[in-house]
Amino acid sequence: MTIILGVVMFTVVVIGLVAVILAARSKLVSSGDVTITINDNPDQSIQVPAGSKLMNTLADAGIYLPSACGGGGSCQQCRCVIKSGGGDVLPTEASAFTKGEVKEGWRLSCQVAV
Repeated sequence: MTIILGVVMFTVVVIGLVAVILAARSKLVSSGDVTITINDNPDQSIQVPAGSKLMNTLADAGIYLPSACGGGGSCQQCRCVIKSGGGDVLPTEASAFTKGEVKEGWRLSCQVAV
């Protein structure tokens, strides 16, 4: 009887933790579609699902940015300007730009989450 009770309690705890993680994920992780406008041209807008890195998203749409490091942020070649969204500048990007460039919206596309 105690073994069955132990298994049941363990299962209840695991299911409870999974429910908490799924609830937190739905509140904290962005989802849905995002519109990316290229070169301020509304005709060059693409609708993509949120969640991946900008460099990969653009490559999937046939727009390729240079990147020697494969998205690690070390080569600093995949520079782009983010007009809105994109979150805060990451530590990997801090050495790539001056404070003025950061204010203008310059980012590394391999580090920006869509």
